[in-house]
Amino acid sequence: MDLQYLNNFLALAHYRSFSAAADACYISQSSFSKRIMRLESDLGVTLFERSTRQVSLTEYGKIYLKYAQQIHNLSQQATDEINRRHAEDEGIVIGGIPSISEYGILDLISGFIKATHIHCQVKSAPSEDLEPMLLNQTLDFAFIKEVQHTNLFNHLPYAEDHLVAVLPISHPLAKQPKIKLQQLANEDFIFQPVNSRPYDLCMTICKQSGFTPNVIYADRIIENILNFVKKGLGISLLMKKLVPTDTDLVCRPIQPAVVADINLCYLKNESLNSYGQCFLDYFVSQNNAH
Repeated sequence: MDLQYLNNFLALAHYRSFSAAADACYISQSSFSKRIMRLESDLGVTLFERSTRQVSLTEYGKIYLKYAQQIHNLSQQATDEINRRHAEDEGIVIGGIPSISEYGILDLISGFIKATHIHCQVKSAPSEDLEPMLLNQTLDFAFIKEVQHTNLFNHLPYAEDHLVAVLPISHPLAKQPKIKLQQLANEDFIFQPVNSRPYDLCMTICKQSGFTPNVIYADRIIENILNFVKKGLGISLLMKKLVPTDTDLVCRPIQPAVVADINLCYLKNESLNSYGQCFLDYFVSQNNAH
């Protein structure tokens, strides 16, 4: 049995109009009519009474409708079960900000794999890219810094970090325990990429402190940013956990303080497969342990 013909039959039984049913099936009315006629020919009976005003089911059509709906439902159930099993066989896909190592996210995922032997694919991307990926269901979970679409995601707190001023050891402000942002108004800055969330955050807080930062360089690679700072070409504002210990650099807390939250996110109103639920349970148990 051609399920397309069966679906066309169900559409016509529902709409009682050849034109409306054809539109709903995204085919021309002439092609749709030929399919219904072919189905009736194969069955050897007339399924619909045609009139100028309305299409109605014959007694044969009413019998066929009862079983056609059951066949359609069973086909859909089979497809759903296959899709669920395929998703489980593929494991889960987890997204994370580029600094997944610094925040211990890789350790968490590797611990999960060792404990459960469930396959995990990890994709790294900035937070502003992870949210659309999660919405498009190319990810099952994502570790996102400063979640924006909180109404669309379930989000569980994972970690927090503080923004610091990163200076060369020789900088006049390097010996201060804390630095007010206004003290940096005349500095040259090296930031993370333009239009990224870290870049926008730094621009916003500087402007709130009364100045527009003079950004001479922007880079996604933290090591490059730190090398610029070490050479005395400028200073940076970075999350503290992204800056490794280096005798040529100092990190100083800024005022006003800025705290960023990292959350594990997954879609609301979407049920997790068994592997996804297993990861969520593992995450919660590890978070509670700490």
